[in-house]
Amino acid sequence: MQKVIVPLNAFDRLEVLEKGQASFIKLIANSGAYGIEIRRELFSKQDPSLDSLKQELEQHQLFTVFSAPIELWKEDYQLNEQDLATIFEEGKKLGAKWIKVSLGHFDKTQSKLSSLHTFLKQYPELQLFVENDQTLHGGNIAHLKSFFESAAEENVPVKMTFDAGNWYYSKQYVREALTQLSQYVHYLHLKQVDQENGELVTVPLQRNIGHSWEMVMNGLPKDIVKALEFPIEPKERTKEFIQMMTESEALA
Repeated sequence: MQKVIVPLNAFDRLEVLEKGQASFIKLIANSGAYGIEIRRELFSKQDPSLDSLKQELEQHQLFTVFSAPIELWKEDYQLNEQDLATIFEEGKKLGAKWIKVSLGHFDKTQSKLSSLHTFLKQYPELQLFVENDQTLHGGNIAHLKSFFESAAEENVPVKMTFDAGNWYYSKQYVREALTQLSQYVHYLHLKQVDQENGELVTVPLQRNIGHSWEMVMNGLPKDIVKALEFPIEPKERTKEFIQMMTESEALA
């Protein structure tokens, strides 16, 4: 059985902002999803309090990931502790199990992993995930490898979200990223990136056309938690894409 998570940024942004993220919970649950990824950047006045959102998520028994567009390490290479504390407190109220951020500016000689370790000890119930984003610094294979290697050496409990499509935006090679980083990956964001009119565009997944998302998925454990992070239009197709993951498992 595939564990598939649906992030709220898979749906039309304006619709999510107008209706609120809570309005999509029932659709996601009824589509057979394992969980939901609540996006901090998509909160609007239409959303209820975090406590109310938590109750609705629990009612539909959805595993919850809280994603926030913040960088773990600031431009001065120090821990972004103030923003991180805000995010973790919000995630706690939301009932999230995983918190996802991007790497930011990590430097092995200047960034103090001990400060991150101390911070995380305050939240033993929450798992921190760091994702490769679309920036040239936070989506850089060498930077990410340096961070995860250092974290492993110092026993800092952090895991990686591998975004299969973001490597195109950060001008990195997907196959090399998979080779260098797969041992740290516990959460997979699936997206298909094509070039249209000279620009990179994220599009819905298609099977058997030789795109790298399938290579990435087949290069990681079958039971890894997967997120569908691409435009799902209309939103009623959510169930179809979740079933695609199950079929892909059968074909692998």
